[in-house]
Amino acid sequence: MEDVPALTKSAARQLYELLPETLEEAEELAALIEQAVQRETDFGVQDLRVVVEDHTVELSGRCDSFYCKQVAQHVAMSLFRGERFINGIEVAY
Repeated sequence: MEDVPALTKSAARQLYELLPETLEEAEELAALIEQAVQRETDFGVQDLRVVVEDHTVELSGRCDSFYCKQVAQHVAMSLFRGERFINGIEVAY
């Protein structure tokens, strides 16, 4: 598996302060959020999908605990605070 570098505080702050203006920027932000979520949950979210559009972040996928779902949400929200956040990760035992 590929090592994903942790975001520095300044990089996280820049992501927080800037909303993506282009499709490319939204895709880059979605990829960064996905990498951070997978790293912080120790790849605990299967089929993770992150969509950033219209000032909305949406997570989807599956994990085996509400704790993992909450960690994923916390990580994503710490990187981007759009107008809406949707945590569609399903908890399946």
